[in-house]
Amino acid sequence: MRASLSTVLTVCGGAAAAGDGAALYAAHCAACHQVDGSGTLGLAPALKGPHWATLAARRDYLPTVLLKGMAGMIRVNGQTVVGSMPAFAAALDDAALAAIATHLATLQGDAARAPYEAAEFAPLRAVAGDPARTRQLRRSVLGD
Repeated sequence: MRASLSTVLTVCGGAAAAGDGAALYAAHCAACHQVDGSGTLGLAPALKGPHWATLAARRDYLPTVLLKGMAGMIRVNGQTVVGSMPAFAAALDDAALAAIATHLATLQGDAARAPYEAAEFAPLRAVAGDPARTRQLRRSVLGD
């Protein structure tokens, strides 16, 4: 069962207000990707860099990664990472995922792309997907 945003905030100690993407990112993403999105060598890729301009051209890319996860080898900023990011579709509701995506766009310096809305996630939930398919999407967008 998915946790509601209020449940997530309660689990996180109630420190975040609804829609606080920074707090949600800190609770669910920063352990691997670091608070500033710089990544962890060999474990999790940086969530910033020139590749994001291309990935961001597909508005559904980031929501798909958050909903479906990603697995396999990728190259980011000259580093190769082989790993598996979990899907958050079962754990977080659309509002929480939209808040995280908006925070990521801000970390990436792309305020024009933000904000993401919960309504953008609902149709993507209905689409079949898994971490391996998300990796294929990334490959098709970046050509790597």
